[in-house]
Amino acid sequence: MEIIPVIDLMGGIVVHAKAGLRDEYAAIESVLTPSADLHEVVAAMQDLFPFKSMYIADLDAILGQPLNLLQYQQLVARFPNIVFWVDAGITTRDDWITLSAIIGLRPVLATESLQDISLLQQVRKGVLSLDFKQGQFLGDVRLWHETKRWPEYVIVMNLDYVGVNQGPDMMLLKEVQAKAPQLKVIVAGGVRSAKDLKVLEAEGVNGVLVASALHDGRLRAEHLKLFT
Repeated sequence: MEIIPVIDLMGGIVVHAKAGLRDEYAAIESVLTPSADLHEVVAAMQDLFPFKSMYIADLDAILGQPLNLLQYQQLVARFPNIVFWVDAGITTRDDWITLSAIIGLRPVLATESLQDISLLQQVRKGVLSLDFKQGQFLGDVRLWHETKRWPEYVIVMNLDYVGVNQGPDMMLLKEVQAKAPQLKVIVAGGVRSAKDLKVLEAEGVNGVLVASALHDGRLRAEHLKLFT
């Protein structure tokens, strides 16, 4: 099971995401680094543990601002050994092509943003984030019911569980696994400790997105080594 750190970007800095309340996000406070700069946070994560992948939620792009391509070109040049999974609010095939052209990035299709759902037929080895908030599926409801559209990897993303220290949404995880048992599932939100990671590993999860527990020191290098 792969542990994938999450970096939430807003206003050009790394912020602390909490329950999807984006208007309230503030600069990250971390035991790993005093900085909220993207490059410094990535470097601090790598000092903690040699992560193979990191997940970036580009909230500026998700909220409709122009994509900062130079930012990503510089990032992959500095950290060539990391694959960055990037949710940048992809809506169409053109958005996908723009991000895919940067070697080192793995674009994420998120149901809350995606408008052209036919794109999923062209990216069968892609990543689809199944987004929920306040018990509601975010996006075209066909993407929830028509599992044949789902690519190889799906992220179970319940925004209500992000950064609120209440554990993963196990009920939603089990529902997704029952709908598409052949796919690789990544869980996002709620992880508090190594104990939560062990529970998810026992459930057959392929990966876990984590942020708060890394930044406040609840997950340390000795814990992460147990899941490699």
